[in-house]
Amino acid sequence: MSATDLSALVSARFCHDLISPLGAIGNGLELLQMTNGGAASPELDLITDSLANALARIRFFRIAFGPADPDTELSCDEAAEITRAMYSGRFTVAWEAGSGSLPRPVGRVIFLAILCLEKSLPMGGLVRVSMAEDTISLNVDGRRTAAPAELWAHVTDGTPLAAPRSESIQFPMLREALEQTGLGIEARFGEAEAAVSLQARAPQPA
Repeated sequence: MSATDLSALVSARFCHDLISPLGAIGNGLELLQMTNGGAASPELDLITDSLANALARIRFFRIAFGPADPDTELSCDEAAEITRAMYSGRFTVAWEAGSGSLPRPVGRVIFLAILCLEKSLPMGGLVRVSMAEDTISLNVDGRRTAAPAELWAHVTDGTPLAAPRSESIQFPMLREALEQTGLGIEARFGEAEAAVSLQARAPQPA
């Protein structure tokens, strides 16, 4: 087993073990609401929103950092639900890829690309995910881009990268996921907009 596969299993284990206590917190919140006559309160609303955000993050991270079996699929409806729940603040994602499903490794690439774009938009923005034939597009409207050039050069061109910090681990992981799926990538950044395209690579001649 490779180190990458092992780290993916560790990530999945963390996500799995965190779900149960968070679910228990949700059950506790329901009991509190029942004893309160079903009435809402700012305190309960804050805890409920924080719990929903934590659960959404775990679901998102399990796909982005967990194992990606090529024989399993990720439905576009589920991907839309997860990204909508994960991002509801100044950085948002609009899943416009329709219905149907994707191979889970491809879904993982998209989720990692979203994390990389989030890192490149310090003031937030809107990412629109769409698909046409063999191309997946992530088009961004933001206030200001600050794309880390060294990290994106590693993703798009395989430029050697020094050991990344933990908050930037999604970039080398995206590069590796692209190589595993055989997808090519193009990334363009302007002052307040960006576009990332993922394409199936043509077979290499023997």
